Amino acid sequence: MSLNNTDLFVFVAIAALVTVHDKPLLKRACQHALNDGVSMQELCDILPHISVYSGVPKSLMALEILKSLDDIQGSNTLLIKRTEQQLKTALTFGQLPFGIEQQNNTVFELASLGALFALEDASSLVNEQLKRCVLLGYSREQLELLVIELARKVSSNIALRARKSIINYSTKLNSCNPV
Repeated sequence: MSLNNTDLFVFVAIAALVTVHDKPLLKRACQHALNDGVSMQELCDILPHISVYSGVPKSLMALEILKSLDDIQGSNTLLIKRTEQQLKTALTFGQLPFGIEQQNNTVFELASLGALFALEDASSLVNEQLKRCVLLGYSREQLELLVIELARKVSSNIALRARKSIINYSTKLNSCNPV
């Protein structure tokens, strides 16, 4: 998957919308993503990953929205069923069937960041996720672009929380690594 920043940030907004359980905005964001060339596979793939933060029931709700958008007469039925099975397994057994390809995937890491920004009291987890994103090569400028996407597609409150987290993390990072 070769995506530019804008494409990647779509996943951040979608993860945040799943986490805050905003069905109408989530449906619109998913439809726009599909119209802009994001595949149903890519959208389904992030749901098990972000369910760790958003919760499995919210990820299942998002899957129902994706199912309603599958307008090519069920062309993604097997994909949706597989994702649903992964989520139900996670709900039943408390574990997600992640493969090795999902462990350091930049899309998944940014989506996790979006889900965490949507949570009100997750600052320590946000810092760890920001650290992972920086280790994967994201610059402060790229992370700050997430704030714009969150403000446009999710909410100004979540965007403000994200901005504060990025500033706090960058300040802490700069104080630990003086030039």
